[in-house]
Amino acid sequence: MILMGFTCKPRRVLITALPAETTADRNTMIEYLRTTGKRFLSLKMDKIRLKDCLLMWDNARPHTTTDTREFLTRRDVEPVKQSPYSPDLNLCDRFLFRKLKHQLRGGRVWGPRGGYTRRSAGDEEGQ
Repeated sequence: MILMGFTCKPRRVLITALPAETTADRNTMIEYLRTTGKRFLSLKMDKIRLKDCLLMWDNARPHTTTDTREFLTRRDVEPVKQSPYSPDLNLCDRFLFRKLKHQLRGGRVWGPRGGYTRRSAGDEEGQ
């Protein structure tokens, strides 16, 4: 599992890969938030507080447990709200990954069943 934290100004991205067979439970999430905050504060220039980060999480249990919410509340961190029916590939992914953005160009984000669909090379409008 890969966890990601990023800030808009200044643009900083922190990608953390959890070791194999690590369960993403509330303790893992809280530890991730602690280490992310320490890493951002350890920057020599443009120190970043955890409350300045954007946390884009889905509605999984480790992200919404009482312990995790209380940890974030004590530090004035407001996670970005995500609708319960949003697709796995959200608009945030298009912002973060240029190569993915390039490959998705011309595709539709919302398909007929709510998932991502992409036009093939032969599907030109008007044909």
